Amino acid sequence: MTETCLTAIVLSAGDSKRMGRTKALLKYKGKTFIENICHRLRENKISDRIIVLGANEKEILSNWAPLGEKTALNKNPEAGQISSLRVGLKNINPESKAVLIALVDQPTIKTQTYKKIIDFWRLHQDCIIIPKVKRPENVSYPLTPNPYPLYKRGHPIIIPKIYWHLCFDGPDDKGLHWVTHHPKVKVLDLFVDDDNILKDFDSPEDYAALT
Repeated sequence: MTETCLTAIVLSAGDSKRMGRTKALLKYKGKTFIENICHRLRENKISDRIIVLGANEKEILSNWAPLGEKTALNKNPEAGQISSLRVGLKNINPESKAVLIALVDQPTIKTQTYKKIIDFWRLHQDCIIIPKVKRPENVSYPLTPNPYPLYKRGHPIIIPKIYWHLCFDGPDDKGLHWVTHHPKVKVLDLFVDDDNILKDFDSPEDYAALT
Protein backbone atom coordinates (compact mmCIF):
# COMPACT_ATOMS: atom_id res chain seq x y z
CA MET A 1 0.00 0.00 0.00
CA THR A 2 1.34 3.42 -0.97
CA GLU A 3 1.55 6.02 1.80
CA THR A 4 -0.46 8.87 0.26
CA CYS A 5 -1.20 10.93 3.37
CA LEU A 6 2.46 11.49 4.30
CA THR A 7 4.96 13.64 2.41
CA ALA A 8 8.72 13.36 2.76
CA ILE A 9 10.81 16.51 2.41
CA VAL A 10 14.55 15.96 2.06
CA LEU A 11 16.59 19.04 2.92
CA SER A 12 19.52 19.32 0.50
CA ALA A 13 20.03 23.04 -0.05
CA GLY A 14 23.15 23.57 2.08
CA ASP A 15 26.37 24.77 0.49
CA SER A 16 28.45 21.88 1.91
CA LYS A 17 31.14 24.45 2.76
CA ARG A 18 32.77 22.39 5.53
CA MET A 19 32.74 19.23 3.42
CA GLY A 20 34.24 21.01 0.44
CA ARG A 21 32.06 19.15 -2.05
CA THR A 22 28.36 18.49 -2.51
CA LYS A 23 27.21 16.13 0.23
CA ALA A 24 24.18 14.86 -1.69
CA LEU A 25 26.52 13.28 -4.24
CA LEU A 26 28.91 11.58 -1.81
CA LYS A 27 28.82 7.78 -1.95
CA TYR A 28 27.68 5.34 0.72
CA LYS A 29 27.42 1.62 -0.06
CA GLY A 30 27.66 2.26 -3.80
CA LYS A 31 24.94 4.92 -3.93
CA THR A 32 24.98 8.65 -3.45
CA PHE A 33 23.68 10.05 -0.19
CA ILE A 34 20.56 11.34 -1.92
CA GLU A 35 19.95 7.97 -3.62
CA ASN A 36 20.27 6.15 -0.28
CA ILE A 37 17.69 8.35 1.39
CA CYS A 38 15.23 8.31 -1.51
CA HIS A 39 15.54 4.52 -1.70
CA ARG A 40 14.56 4.19 1.96
CA LEU A 41 11.61 6.52 1.48
CA ARG A 42 10.42 4.50 -1.52
CA GLU A 43 10.82 1.29 0.48
CA ASN A 44 8.42 2.81 3.00
CA LYS A 45 5.89 3.53 0.23
CA ILE A 46 5.99 7.33 0.58
CA SER A 47 4.73 8.48 -2.80
CA ASP A 48 5.06 12.25 -2.31
CA ARG A 49 8.80 12.97 -2.02
CA ILE A 50 10.18 16.49 -2.33
CA ILE A 51 13.89 17.23 -2.52
CA VAL A 52 14.75 20.84 -1.70
CA LEU A 53 17.90 21.99 -3.50
CA GLY A 54 19.98 25.17 -3.34
CA ALA A 55 22.95 26.59 -5.21
CA ASN A 56 24.08 23.05 -6.14
CA GLU A 57 20.83 22.34 -7.96
CA LYS A 58 22.35 21.96 -11.44
CA GLU A 59 25.22 19.81 -10.22
CA ILE A 60 22.92 17.48 -8.33
CA LEU A 61 20.41 17.14 -11.16
CA SER A 62 23.25 16.43 -13.59
CA ASN A 63 24.43 13.52 -11.47
CA TRP A 64 21.22 12.16 -9.99
CA ALA A 65 18.10 10.94 -11.77
CA PRO A 66 14.91 11.30 -9.68
CA LEU A 67 12.68 8.24 -9.58
CA GLY A 68 9.40 9.97 -8.92
CA GLU A 69 10.85 12.58 -6.58
CA LYS A 70 9.92 16.21 -7.08
CA THR A 71 12.51 18.94 -6.67
CA ALA A 72 12.10 22.48 -5.41
CA LEU A 73 14.63 25.31 -5.29
CA ASN A 74 15.45 27.28 -2.17
CA LYS A 75 16.74 30.61 -3.45
CA ASN A 76 17.69 31.74 0.06
CA PRO A 77 19.37 28.72 1.73
CA GLU A 78 21.53 30.95 3.89
CA ALA A 79 18.39 31.49 5.99
CA GLY A 80 18.88 27.98 7.33
CA GLN A 81 17.11 24.62 7.18
CA ILE A 82 13.77 26.15 8.16
CA SER A 83 13.81 28.11 4.88
CA SER A 84 14.18 24.85 2.94
CA LEU A 85 11.34 23.29 4.88
CA ARG A 86 9.13 26.24 3.98
CA VAL A 87 9.95 25.76 0.29
CA GLY A 88 9.06 22.09 0.58
CA LEU A 89 5.78 22.81 2.33
CA LYS A 90 4.78 25.19 -0.46
CA ASN A 91 5.14 22.31 -2.95
CA ILE A 92 3.43 19.63 -0.90
CA ASN A 93 0.56 17.39 -1.95
CA PRO A 94 -2.57 19.17 -0.64
CA GLU A 95 -3.93 15.83 0.56
CA SER A 96 -0.98 15.21 2.85
CA LYS A 97 -1.69 15.02 6.56
CA ALA A 98 1.90 15.24 7.76
CA VAL A 99 5.46 15.80 6.61
CA LEU A 100 8.49 13.65 7.34
CA ILE A 101 11.63 15.79 7.39
CA ALA A 102 14.88 14.07 6.38
CA LEU A 103 18.40 15.47 6.03
CA VAL A 104 20.47 14.64 2.95
CA ASP A 105 23.61 14.09 5.03
CA GLN A 106 22.07 11.21 7.01
CA PRO A 107 22.29 8.30 4.54
CA THR A 108 22.94 5.61 7.15
CA ILE A 109 19.54 5.61 8.87
CA LYS A 110 17.95 2.19 8.55
CA THR A 111 14.84 1.54 6.46
CA GLN A 112 13.26 -0.08 9.50
CA THR A 113 13.84 3.06 11.56
CA TYR A 114 11.84 5.11 9.06
CA LYS A 115 9.10 2.48 9.24
CA LYS A 116 9.02 2.56 13.02
CA ILE A 117 8.69 6.35 13.06
CA ILE A 118 5.95 6.30 10.41
CA ASP A 119 4.02 3.53 12.15
CA PHE A 120 4.19 5.42 15.43
CA TRP A 121 2.88 8.57 13.75
CA ARG A 122 -0.09 6.64 12.36
CA LEU A 123 -1.11 5.97 15.98
CA HIS A 124 -0.61 9.60 17.06
CA GLN A 125 -1.47 11.74 14.06
CA ASP A 126 -1.97 14.94 16.05
CA CYS A 127 1.56 14.87 17.47
CA ILE A 128 5.03 15.83 16.31
CA ILE A 129 7.09 12.62 16.35
CA ILE A 130 10.79 12.84 17.18
CA PRO A 131 13.06 9.78 17.36
CA LYS A 132 15.38 9.49 20.33
CA VAL A 133 18.32 7.20 20.99
CA LYS A 134 20.64 6.48 23.88
CA ARG A 135 23.80 8.56 23.76
CA PRO A 136 26.96 6.59 22.86
CA GLU A 137 28.78 5.53 26.00
CA ASN A 138 32.21 6.15 24.48
CA VAL A 139 31.60 9.86 23.84
CA SER A 140 32.66 12.42 26.43
CA TYR A 141 30.58 15.53 27.01
CA PRO A 142 31.49 18.90 28.52
CA LEU A 143 31.30 19.20 32.27
CA THR A 144 28.24 21.23 33.19
CA PRO A 145 26.21 21.77 36.35
CA ASN A 146 23.47 19.64 34.79
CA PRO A 147 24.62 16.35 33.23
CA TYR A 148 23.70 15.65 29.65
CA PRO A 149 20.50 13.58 29.34
CA LEU A 150 20.90 9.88 28.68
CA TYR A 151 18.92 10.10 25.43
CA LYS A 152 19.27 12.48 22.49
CA ARG A 153 16.80 13.44 19.77
CA GLY A 154 17.57 13.06 16.08
CA HIS A 155 16.01 12.90 12.59
CA PRO A 156 13.84 12.24 10.68
CA ILE A 157 10.93 13.89 12.44
CA ILE A 158 7.26 14.06 11.48
CA ILE A 159 5.15 17.20 11.78
CA PRO A 160 1.36 16.95 11.28
CA LYS A 161 -0.48 19.45 9.12
CA ILE A 162 -2.04 21.25 12.10
CA TYR A 163 1.41 22.61 12.98
CA TRP A 164 2.73 23.54 9.54
CA HIS A 165 1.80 27.19 10.02
CA LEU A 166 4.30 27.36 12.88
CA CYS A 167 7.09 26.53 10.43
CA PHE A 168 6.35 29.87 8.76
CA ASP A 169 5.69 31.87 11.92
CA GLY A 170 8.94 31.32 13.81
CA PRO A 171 12.19 33.30 13.52
CA ASP A 172 14.77 31.98 11.06
CA ASP A 173 17.53 31.77 13.65
CA LYS A 174 15.46 29.45 15.88
CA GLY A 175 14.58 27.05 13.09
CA LEU A 176 12.68 23.86 13.86
CA HIS A 177 13.63 24.09 17.54
CA TRP A 178 11.10 26.93 17.87
CA VAL A 179 8.40 24.73 16.33
CA THR A 180 9.10 21.58 18.34
CA HIS A 181 9.27 23.56 21.60
CA HIS A 182 6.20 25.71 20.96
CA PRO A 183 3.80 25.64 23.93
CA LYS A 184 0.82 24.77 21.72
CA VAL A 185 2.26 21.66 20.10
CA LYS A 186 2.09 18.08 21.27
CA VAL A 187 5.37 16.21 20.91
CA LEU A 188 6.01 12.52 21.39
CA ASP A 189 9.49 11.03 21.57
CA LEU A 190 10.01 7.60 20.06
CA PHE A 191 12.90 5.52 21.35
CA VAL A 192 14.71 3.74 18.51
CA ASP A 193 17.65 1.38 18.39
CA ASP A 194 19.51 3.20 15.63
CA ASP A 195 22.16 5.76 16.55
CA ASN A 196 22.33 6.74 12.88
CA ILE A 197 19.55 9.23 13.63
CA LEU A 198 22.28 11.33 15.26
CA LYS A 199 24.90 10.92 12.54
CA ASP A 200 25.32 13.57 9.91
CA PHE A 201 28.42 14.10 7.82
CA ASP A 202 29.62 17.69 7.71
CA SER A 203 33.38 17.44 7.20
CA PRO A 204 35.93 15.36 5.26
CA GLU A 205 36.89 13.76 8.59
CA ASP A 206 33.29 12.68 9.17
CA TYR A 207 33.11 11.19 5.69
CA ALA A 208 36.45 9.43 6.03
CA ALA A 209 35.16 7.72 9.16
CA LEU A 210 32.12 6.54 7.20
CA THR A 211 34.03 5.12 4.26
